[in-house]
Amino acid sequence: MSPPPDSGSHPGGGIAIFKTREPPRKLRLPRVVTVRVDSAAVDPFAIVLLGGLVAVILWIWLLGRYYPGSGLEQLGLRSAREISESREALEAEDLDQMLRAHNARRRARGEREMTVADLEMRVMEDQRDLRRRREAYLADQELDQLLEVTNERRRKRGLPERTRAEVEREFGQKSSPPS
Repeated sequence: MSPPPDSGSHPGGGIAIFKTREPPRKLRLPRVVTVRVDSAAVDPFAIVLLGGLVAVILWIWLLGRYYPGSGLEQLGLRSAREISESREALEAEDLDQMLRAHNARRRARGEREMTVADLEMRVMEDQRDLRRRREAYLADQELDQLLEVTNERRRKRGLPERTRAEVEREFGQKSSPPS
């Protein structure tokens, strides 16, 4: 049974869909109420605000320019240069106090007083001695490590191990353990 001819069938065997053309609907937008601003009343207000802003900026600039001192001082801060200068002054004062106390003890024992130059020479000698002892210690450590590696290879080859005395005699080095 075939569908009635007014149902929208077509010879291809499917159902044809026919759209009817409807007139376009008018979109109804809500009314926008526009408020008109009286430009004669707004212009003086804008000028007053801009003038006030310029006056504040100018006042801050003049205050910073002509006020005595720096902004860091007003905040209770110090520059890096001032900090380093005060540290150096404190260190010089500490050195002077320590030297006076040291000289007072030396005078009480009947020894001659030390000057800053004497103290600096003593510090330099101490540093030189520390450097020498450190280098000797590191040389001993290096020799011990080299002997360990060398003896390990000699054991693998079936050769006798070398002693520290043999190595020192061979190379003419007289190293002693650090004290």
